[in-house]
Amino acid sequence: MAVQTFNPTDLSQSAANWAVSQRIVGNFAPHAQVTPNLTLALDPGNLLNGTTLIEVNAQSVGPFAPPASGFRIDRVVVDRSTGAAAIVTGAANSLTPPAIPTGKLPIARVMLLPTTDAIINELIVDERALIDLTPPVSNLVICRATLGGVDQTGIATGTYTKIALSTLDFNVGNAFDVTTNRFSPSVAGYYDVSAQVVVEIPNGTYVGIAIRKNGGAYVANATASVAVPALLHAFAQINDIVYLNGTTDYLDVLGAQFTGSSRSFNGRSDLTYFSASRI
Repeated sequence: MAVQTFNPTDLSQSAANWAVSQRIVGNFAPHAQVTPNLTLALDPGNLLNGTTLIEVNAQSVGPFAPPASGFRIDRVVVDRSTGAAAIVTGAANSLTPPAIPTGKLPIARVMLLPTTDAIINELIVDERALIDLTPPVSNLVICRATLGGVDQTGIATGTYTKIALSTLDFNVGNAFDVTTNRFSPSVAGYYDVSAQVVVEIPNGTYVGIAIRKNGGAYVANATASVAVPALLHAFAQINDIVYLNGTTDYLDVLGAQFTGSSRSFNGRSDLTYFSASRI
């Protein structure tokens, strides 16, 4: 159905009714310009972006470019975050309007012919749908990585070595890369991170673990020792909260043993692991 330019009467009750309903009825209302041309007029509108109310001034959309032959249906949309209007150009001689781009809300369809020299109301179809029931995109990030039951051997004494976490129990958000052994989420935020390593060590020696950010400073580190005459599986464990920017930041996990000889990181998934979740 073609649109009309709303024009309340001069009756006092009509003006009062319009004053009450204008914010809802007139929200981004599309119509011809007062003096029609190849642009389309949008009345002021408003959007709720999260908890922020966006007020958008009246807009002029276009100019539209009529086809050289046949016909074309274009679409007018607004950005769901800013309310800025734009034209989505349709396919030549297709009765199917162009798809609504991601992040946009539909406002109107416009029929264009080679003879179109002005956008009049009879060429405009109102299709405003400013309430979107699409579930919000989940920003859930949670993972747990282990050695997968295989010991990491040949760990030199006295130095921190990256733990080659190669098996994922779960990886919601695809933030952990088993190729690089890095946790690199694409969603910015604060993360609760934990890590543990287990090494068989003799009396009087100790084992260490650290979580490192961007290959530089340690976010957290811890050590543990044993005081028994025989070899014993000793574990070092850490837990902390760290901010990651969702683009370049990453974490990796390093373990160490200080026994004076080569040792192994225990591969059992309940003994050596890393886990992280977005808070």
